[in-house]
This record gives sequence, C-alpha cells and structure tokens, in this order.
Amino acid sequence: LGAFLGMGAVLAGVVTLLTAGFMPLDFLKPAYYRLEKRVASKSIPKVHKEPGRLRLADHPLQPGDATFDHSTWDRVLKRHVKPGVTFGGVTGVNAVDYAGVSADKDFPKYLSQLAEADVDALPPAEQLALWMNAYNALCIALIVDHERANPGQELASINKLSTRQLAVWNKPAGTVGGKQVSLNDVEHEMLRRRWAEPAVHGCIVCASASCPNLRPEAFTADKLRDQMDDQMKSWMQNPTKGFLLAGRRVTISRIFLWFADDFGGFKGVRKHLPAYLEDEGAKATLKKRVATRYFEYDWQINRAPTA
Repeated sequence: LGAFLGMGAVLAGVVTLLTAGFMPLDFLKPAYYRLEKRVASKSIPKVHKEPGRLRLADHPLQPGDATFDHSTWDRVLKRHVKPGVTFGGVTGVNAVDYAGVSADKDFPKYLSQLAEADVDALPPAEQLALWMNAYNALCIALIVDHERANPGQELASINKLSTRQLAVWNKPAGTVGGKQVSLNDVEHEMLRRRWAEPAVHGCIVCASASCPNLRPEAFTADKLRDQMDDQMKSWMQNPTKGFLLAGRRVTISRIFLWFADDFGGFKGVRKHLPAYLEDEGAKATLKKRVATRYFEYDWQINRAPTA
C-alpha cells in the first residue's frame, strides 16, 4: 500500500482541472477515480492473473506440520493496541502505543524470531500467517526505529519516512528468514503474488488511520480463515473508513480502488463485499445499480493518545 504515492502532484493537478468547471465535483469523481486507478496501476504490480496462486482452503493444516510460534508478537499486540480512537473524521481506530512497543523487550525478541525463521519449512497456512504478522511488525519497527534515533520527533505520517530517492515502502524494513525485505517485498511478492486471498488487504496495516484496524492478536495458522474474515467484517462495520451506504450510494475504502483487480475488478468488489456485511438491506442494495465513492485516505499515524 502506498507504492504509488509519487502520483500525488499529478492527481493534485487533475483535481484543479476538474474543479475549475461549473459541474459539481461529485459528478466528476468517477472520471477522477478511473485516472487515479490508472496511475496507481503503474506502481502496483498486477498479480491477479499470476498462475499458481494459492487459496487457503486448498491447504489445510496437517498433523505433524511445522509451526511458528507467534505468542511473543501476540503479547506485544495485546499490551499496546488501544481500541476506539478517533483521528479527524476517522473513528473506531485500533491505535498503537508506539512508545510502549519501543520499550517492550518482547518486540525485538519477535523481530529476531522472524529473522531466524525457516520460512520454506512451513506449510502454506503458516507462511501466510507469518508474512501478515511480519508486515505489521516491520511497519511498526520502521516507526519505532526512526523515533528512537530522533528523540522527541514523533512522526505525523509513515510517508514522512520517504525520501526523494526512496519511498518508505521500498526501504529495508527488516529481516525475515535470513533475507532483508521491504514492506513492498512482503505485500506484493510474499502475499499478493503468492496468494489469491484478497482478504489479505484487511489484515495488513501501514500504520495509518484509514488502514483496516490492526488486529489486537497475532495471526495464527490454526484459526487464520476466521481471523481474516473477522478482519474484513470489522473493517466493513466502520462507516468512516470501511463501508457506508446512504440511499443508492456506497462509499468504501480507497484500498478497493487501488487494488480492485485483486477482488476481480470493480464489479468483483461489489460481489465480494456482501459476504462481510451484516445488514441484509445493504447486501440487497449492492446487487442493484449503485453509485460508488471512496473515502479520502487519512495517512495520520495510528498513534494511541498519551494518558
């Protein structure tokens, strides 16, 4: 996520052009979205047609399978993820006590476990759980490491870690299985390219308010399907960054715009979402012709307020 942020200046210029006319901006949003999707696609690897992508249902755990212990990460999350925080217009965010994580001895212990993991020895479900946990842990580590090196300078956004030469998403974020990886390596190569599981997008969190909420427990292979589905459901229950239906207009996360191909395209998104909605009326409405809009993405760091 965020691989295409260099397009900001281009899109800002497009907004200026769109709003210069006499027609309401909302009328022009579909054209703007198509342009944004096209520009994003230049930086987001297309993986939905890759052969051999895995589905979790095809790879149940077997007796005697190798396992990876995520209990250390689970303790970190349970201690330092704080629910129900508001960031501007985004409510119900699971915020992170970054100072608490920085001081928690279990955090570097877990990062060491990831670095030493024999990933190839793990069955597919264990690998999927490991890479999703790794993305979230390494993302937090980028922020923690920066703030340790710059005392008193709290980051307002993870994007502040980008430079002209290197976006934060491509910076070395840590080591997994003896190999140095970036967040983009994990997201695009280890998750999206290997797995035909679009619910991954509801499970990895780039430390921002508009991301799906950081789960306050570690992903584990033995309950992974339930955890991933629950992540999607809780995301869709948030009317400020997940899903909002008002009349015949639905507003959804911008992740569904940027990564529409992973869900089967724009029509695929509409077919995919009802599985995670509780409201039967909303499910029925999505089967009809509805206008689709996308929430603005709030890149504020999902930092828990200090007491």
